[in-house]
Amino acid sequence: MKLWYPQYAESQSRFLTYTIVAKALMAAGHEIEANPTGCDAALYSMCDVMEYPGLVKLRARTALPIIVGGAYALNWWSAILYSDVVWLGEVYDMADCRTLDELMASPHAYTRGGGLPVVSTRVEWDTVPVCQIEPRKAYYWGGVGCKNKCRFCYTSWTHIHQVNSPANIEQAKRVAKRQKLHLMIASNEYEDGQGGTTQDMLLVDYIRRPVRAQLIRCGIEFATEQSRARMGKRISREDIWRAIQKMNADNCALRLFHISGYDPVEDWETYIDELGGMLERCPNHKILHLMYNNLQYQNYTPLYAERRRIDPARYIDHTVTARWYDRLRMHTQHVLVGAPSPYAHVACRMGVELSREREQVDWWLDKAKNPKAKLTTQQAHDALLSSGVLDTPHYRLNMKTAQIELWEGGGAQ
Repeated sequence: MKLWYPQYAESQSRFLTYTIVAKALMAAGHEIEANPTGCDAALYSMCDVMEYPGLVKLRARTALPIIVGGAYALNWWSAILYSDVVWLGEVYDMADCRTLDELMASPHAYTRGGGLPVVSTRVEWDTVPVCQIEPRKAYYWGGVGCKNKCRFCYTSWTHIHQVNSPANIEQAKRVAKRQKLHLMIASNEYEDGQGGTTQDMLLVDYIRRPVRAQLIRCGIEFATEQSRARMGKRISREDIWRAIQKMNADNCALRLFHISGYDPVEDWETYIDELGGMLERCPNHKILHLMYNNLQYQNYTPLYAERRRIDPARYIDHTVTARWYDRLRMHTQHVLVGAPSPYAHVACRMGVELSREREQVDWWLDKAKNPKAKLTTQQAHDALLSSGVLDTPHYRLNMKTAQIELWEGGGAQ
């Protein structure tokens, strides 16, 4: 097939996904074109809902059939609204399709109507390239999915856990070192502490294992031990204290990811006070970076069943994180606190993801991108409840068969 892939041709950095998809298709004999002339279809990779406006623009640019892939494709009821085919899962089975008709007939392709699709899980790990996205920065695909099944995590429930081989990862590190590239191994966690210069790990693995990285990224997620245990990661105060001590022993920076909107804000105030006390007892020499996102109730996750019980009062904004930054600066100069998107923006993301009609997705996209149409917190909450998007059925991925199924009792909650 001749496939027009404007993201790959026009991107300044050719992200990890674009490069992997393009090289897999070309290796299978397909032609990747920089313009649509003579092509069989257009490709569009969607990592998340923020790339939906680009899909709308692509639909306006071309009459070619549009094939949507990427992580967002698991939201096939939404992705199909501005496309012709939604490919669910990895690219390698798609690359084996010789014609557009063959691709559209695949169980991994959703084309409106019919039964629930099957996710393609095949990955040709030995062919994964080191993907240079900036002059001194590269990514390598180390794994997909996660061994942990957190109740809130979209990735955990939409991707079967697979990892690249240690030999492939070591070879990628050698390639990056020869080319003097900062290498990020893209995966959700490592057990052996032998990832790239930037490394993702479960916190409990980090505190138990030696590492040779400049930056370690770990998910704390929730404010209390009780919430963390319920939602998926049993991280104690003692675990966090040990990680603060270890980042100094390792002489590395630590980035901790947090998700607000579930715990009361008062619980986060306590968390910040306790963290300040830890930094007072063990001053850090490298940056401690606290990242905050506000919770999105996404399909496939067990938490999605609670989507009608969202409490906007538990969502924080930049004024709260700025106050926390000032408080932590009393204990250390080496700290950053990232601000989350406001509740209204999170509501718009949910609205687009859960839309099953063009009118719905158009309404939510307009509110997300148009400053004059900006919603207040109350308006966003009311719209979620009244627009019908929360009636989108609750789906699950069967991790043994890769078949998408209705969650038990998975209709409107």
